[in-house]
Amino acid sequence: MAEQPIRLLIVDDIQSTRDNLRKLLSFEEDIEVVGTAGDGKQGVEEAQRLHPDIVLTDVNMPVMDGIQLTEQLTQDLPASPVIIMSVQGERDYLRRAMQAGAREFLIKPFSHDELVAAIRRVYAMELKKGTFLTRTAEPPPLLTSGRSGPGEVFVVFSAKGGVGKSIIAANLAVALARETDAKVALVDLDLQFGDIGVMLNLNHSRSITDVVDAQDHLDAEVLDDILAVGPAGIRVLLAPVKPELADLVTPDHVRTVFAEVRKLCDFVVVDASSHLGESILQVMEMASKILVVTGLTIPSVKNARLTLGVLESLNIDPERVLLVVNRVDGYSDFNKEATEQYLRVPVTVQIPHDPKAVSDAWNQGKPFVETQPEAEISRAIRELVFRLVPQEQPALAGGDKKRRRGIFGR
Repeated sequence: MAEQPIRLLIVDDIQSTRDNLRKLLSFEEDIEVVGTAGDGKQGVEEAQRLHPDIVLTDVNMPVMDGIQLTEQLTQDLPASPVIIMSVQGERDYLRRAMQAGAREFLIKPFSHDELVAAIRRVYAMELKKGTFLTRTAEPPPLLTSGRSGPGEVFVVFSAKGGVGKSIIAANLAVALARETDAKVALVDLDLQFGDIGVMLNLNHSRSITDVVDAQDHLDAEVLDDILAVGPAGIRVLLAPVKPELADLVTPDHVRTVFAEVRKLCDFVVVDASSHLGESILQVMEMASKILVVTGLTIPSVKNARLTLGVLESLNIDPERVLLVVNRVDGYSDFNKEATEQYLRVPVTVQIPHDPKAVSDAWNQGKPFVETQPEAEISRAIRELVFRLVPQEQPALAGGDKKRRRGIFGR
């Protein structure tokens, strides 16, 4: 329960509903109804005046509906998160509510316990994120790139899940920011089942689906608001909150996103899905480097070979493709030499198998390059950074400083 009462604003066009909700919540010591409004426009005005902790609003209202109210409050009062109520349980309402920035969606009729639990859950989540501190804090400066041209794109790809692609992408982005002092973005393009938000413990409510409605007026300022802030100050564009929302993000949206994010950041790390669809392929075309991740197992190496064949057939410059071997230990089906012989390409970096570091990173929501910077697995990620950005490379004791041959070189 909150130490101070959760200050709630109720917005509904039916007077009896507002009265009943106020009466129901009056029995909760940790919730205080500070105001009510009869439509979305009044709701916005009251929210701007009262700055409630949470706004509870109906969807269908005159003058301004609950979706429009949520969109405006998400933009103007991000420290007053919204819970939407509706008798409509259809997917379209859920999709629109989440796109607008709603934290919860309650379908009428709901019980007293469901309502109270939702209010407390949203408040606890926002409290943990530090949302309410933004009422007195200065807004962060608008992100701008230090480069004269568009930022470089590094795509992290594996043909099949389960080889550690996402955790490599997340730690690579953080290590890039740490080692180069550059502005770095991390984009989760696994649109159905992206894990970057969970991996970095980000409760940011906005995602790539917010670009859909903002496409016609997407600029640096709008995108800067959509991007979450992750470890080491990296900016993170999260995957949709639900798998069914992935269909809303088209290749045109992805193209628009990357045109803008490359203006804001020096480097853009992409956690790609395992499906070589149009969106992933167009990002690969603009990428400076494509990191093909494999493990030292027969299925993983087989899939890596298929991936390299596809990239070659697409006329991807072999100099842009790097082979990264993950989870290297003494019990693998392959070793480095056998892998290179089978794939007929050099291995750029080997990342050691460290299940404890990886498990701790997942459970704590913190990248291991920050929590265990001297671990061998973290050193391997930093080596990968130096391969990608060689001009920033310091002297590595005993490191292999020779430039690798092309990925399709013999």
